[in-house]
Amino acid sequence: MSDVHDDQLQRILAPDSVAVVGASTDPQKRGHQAIATLEAGGYEGDVYPVNPSADEIRGRTVYDSVSDIPEPVDLALVVVPAPVVPSVLEDCADTDLAGAVVVAVGFGETGDEGEALERRIVDLANQHDIRLIGPNTSGMINVHEGLNLVGAENVPAGDVALLCQSGNLAIALFMEAMGVPGLGFSHYVGVGNESDLRFDEYLPFYAEDDETAAITLYVEGMSDGRAFLQRAREVTPDTPIVALKGGRSEVGKQSTSSHTGSMAGDAAVADAVFGQAGVISVERADELLPTAGALGSLPPADGENVAILADGGGHATLAADALAEQGLSVPDLTAETQDRLREVLPDAASVVNPVDVAGGTDDDPTVFYDCAAAIAADPNVDALLLSGLFGGYGIRFSDALAEPELDAAHDIAGLVDEQDIPVVVQSAYESAEPDAHAVLRERGIPVQESLEVATRTIAALATYGDHCARADRKSDFRLTPDAADDATLAGAVDDTGGDLSEYEAREVVSQHDVPLSPYELATGAEDAAAAADRFDGPVAMKVVSPDIVHKSDVGGVALDVTDDPGDTYRDLVGAARDHDADATVEGVLVSPMREDGVELVVGVVEDEQFGHVAMVGIGGVFVEVLEDVAFRALPLTQADAREMLADLDAQELLDGARGAEPVDRAALVDLLVAVSRFVEANPRVTELDLNPVLASGSDVEALDAAMTVRPAGRNGSGEPAEQASEESADD
Repeated sequence: MSDVHDDQLQRILAPDSVAVVGASTDPQKRGHQAIATLEAGGYEGDVYPVNPSADEIRGRTVYDSVSDIPEPVDLALVVVPAPVVPSVLEDCADTDLAGAVVVAVGFGETGDEGEALERRIVDLANQHDIRLIGPNTSGMINVHEGLNLVGAENVPAGDVALLCQSGNLAIALFMEAMGVPGLGFSHYVGVGNESDLRFDEYLPFYAEDDETAAITLYVEGMSDGRAFLQRAREVTPDTPIVALKGGRSEVGKQSTSSHTGSMAGDAAVADAVFGQAGVISVERADELLPTAGALGSLPPADGENVAILADGGGHATLAADALAEQGLSVPDLTAETQDRLREVLPDAASVVNPVDVAGGTDDDPTVFYDCAAAIAADPNVDALLLSGLFGGYGIRFSDALAEPELDAAHDIAGLVDEQDIPVVVQSAYESAEPDAHAVLRERGIPVQESLEVATRTIAALATYGDHCARADRKSDFRLTPDAADDATLAGAVDDTGGDLSEYEAREVVSQHDVPLSPYELATGAEDAAAAADRFDGPVAMKVVSPDIVHKSDVGGVALDVTDDPGDTYRDLVGAARDHDADATVEGVLVSPMREDGVELVVGVVEDEQFGHVAMVGIGGVFVEVLEDVAFRALPLTQADAREMLADLDAQELLDGARGAEPVDRAALVDLLVAVSRFVEANPRVTELDLNPVLASGSDVEALDAAMTVRPAGRNGSGEPAEQASEESADD
């Protein structure tokens, strides 16, 4: 699969001509309605109906096939049944068609037979240099050019591009935008099964599009998540991307598989790697457009310090709580700012953050601007949230207040440019659509009725600002493995792959700057006793078997062994035999006891969409219970590794809870980067688990290691590696 050329994508998303294949004389059918919609929308390009059984549709000449059209055609809207699609593409072999929108269902989302048909149409398209949108798509829209190949009515024009794997959700978002003045769309693409044109391939077009300020995604599954991360990293510093990931629950994942034919990856992984690339994730559909609108119209926040300007104590308190829930801070205002506020507010007002005007704006709403100007100039403030009733003073108190409230709105909007600071307004009167709100929205300031959505929007502005400031220090997501697996890995496992024993895993990773506790492999009771003597103190003993992953669950681990290590050796081997008489037992690993410190888990998993992903979390036997983990895609930079540690909830443990010595974060960062480099050099590793990793002050070492390796010559999808290499070369 090769990347789409810029000029080809331009012809697809902004075509000068469209052929409607499957055009119909029946006004009830999609092939007729598509032409009517293009006419009603004012599309100025050429429209060619294609149907071998008709002569004229809506006054237009009908052609038997695309190849019969005498003029060049940029895009085909294909509305024929799935089994007919291959013949349509074969007919286009000698044309200069750039792309086709394949609406039909009955492809990969339906099972094996549909998957075979989908592969066939993709092969045909590739042979003829035609790129496909879909199949199983609702279509596409270029709103500003009147190119509506969906049939949705009155899609509001704006500057948000939408890539979506659900036609119904797209309609819901269109309806939502209709009710929000100033919010609308530049483009919509229903990516469908993403069989050919991928999510990532659309991004450069929208990044260069003058009509697009932000890109939104609804994603159920991606055919090439790694390519998306690479492209998103290039795009996000200039064009924000907001993503809603479907399939977060087990039930949702099952629905995803049947809906698009795509496998949904772990949502926690998707959110983490999206953030690594600068993509802002939201968890609710009602957050998607407000977040994108704010990111597209406001400057990003330079930090996480938010000032609250409220006209009531309740709103001030709830706003502070909501911001704290988003991980944002409500900083102290400088003495100078507080003095400026006292000059315009009554004595009862609170001039600390949150600022409560305490009735100081009831008779003169322009005081809102005086307060906002003082706060926006405060060096401790990165963003401003105006919360309460602003916009409703002319409605609630007196018509005479509507005009000064309008003046205040104009002046507050000017602060964004003057101070280069984002301002978000939450108002109980949002649904009344007062003129003051219209002024704010026209100037790019979002107005929300929901305090939660407003604070989530500010959090997104802070997250985006942080990414833009540090994007060049994060991963570029480009893995550069050696031509062959590292020699140490090749010597540890044969071409069939599989699970390595702990001893084998230790032998491999110990040669790649991964710190491990000392160890010896004992193959008999006397060896075990001698090894224990050499470590001079209590030892840990663990049975070594590639067939027994959870050794402690089968009695294969003994801790604090001081007496009779030979007997302990025999007990551990016996327990392994009792559990699985056919298990391969290589011996018993003997290591000095380690007890003091914070137990972590460090590892790598191969995500089905994004490839190799690193993990760090609070480890030990309760790792699955606590689920305090962070993910990032490989390769890791130092900045990525530091972010992973900062993402963990258990910061107090790392900082030295109850008098303990703080963990050396730099040593943990070095460990994460070393693990990343090892797996990058050995892409056959599908899973690496160091658990626990004991961190005590400056000492960091892994006490256990497990590893799984895929068969030689296979990629992550089980396909021959040669095939994957050819596809990567095309990319």
